[in-house]
Amino acid sequence: MALYTFALEDFHIDNTRSRHEDTDQVTFGLRVESREFPIQSLSAGDVNNGDHAVNLSYRSVCISAPMSPVAFSYEIYNGDASKLSVDLQTLDKRLLAQSVDDTVKTSGADTGFANFSSGEAGADVPTLDQDNPFADTSDWSTIFFEKIFVDIGSFLFPDCDGFVAADAIGRTKGQWDVLINSAGGGTFRKSLRYPGSNSPSGCGGNSDYTVTWSVTRARITGLAPYSLRQFLQAQQLALNPGLRSLDPASNSVSVRDLMGLS
Repeated sequence: MALYTFALEDFHIDNTRSRHEDTDQVTFGLRVESREFPIQSLSAGDVNNGDHAVNLSYRSVCISAPMSPVAFSYEIYNGDASKLSVDLQTLDKRLLAQSVDDTVKTSGADTGFANFSSGEAGADVPTLDQDNPFADTSDWSTIFFEKIFVDIGSFLFPDCDGFVAADAIGRTKGQWDVLINSAGGGTFRKSLRYPGSNSPSGCGGNSDYTVTWSVTRARITGLAPYSLRQFLQAQQLALNPGLRSLDPASNSVSVRDLMGLS
């Protein structure tokens, strides 16, 4: 058992999809096994090239079993999302369900973890196809657009509207721990680039976005003796009642694991 924070930190624009400014909507979702967390969203407004904070997060998520599949997803859409045949929150939920399912299927196989954790965005990042915004052949992703939607024509983009970044990333708790340990035991952070295809004539050409997200495992700091009560207060958690209330599906509770002492 351990506590994790999943954060969608920010995005950087090197080139907008629209001719001048994009008008971006951001959605962010998390699923742990069958536990669905409320979809979070942000209206980023009119944005141009440069850095843009998102600061959406799921804090102090308790995950017990090493093989528990954990997936998060995000979409950044430029324009009026009401034109889509599926709203962004429904889309996010479908992506999460598929990503968790794919994580379960692949968790016993070689998932290319060495490449996933090696450095920043570069040759191993996906290319975003505006007619198929979730297509991805990189070895660290488990989601493909065509697994979820049959009628891809429903996502043809009017005028300059369109997805500028989208992904669903699934790993088991144990695999996330490997990545966090490789980053020093606290936070694993990744920046992924999404160079889009040409937008329609009169728009801004290729969108070029980079999204940064992170996964943090909570751990006690300072010198012994350690206080479980103070640790839970720092994580803004209350027991209702007992440790098992943090993860009702767990068959065992380890205080040492929870506080990051093991």
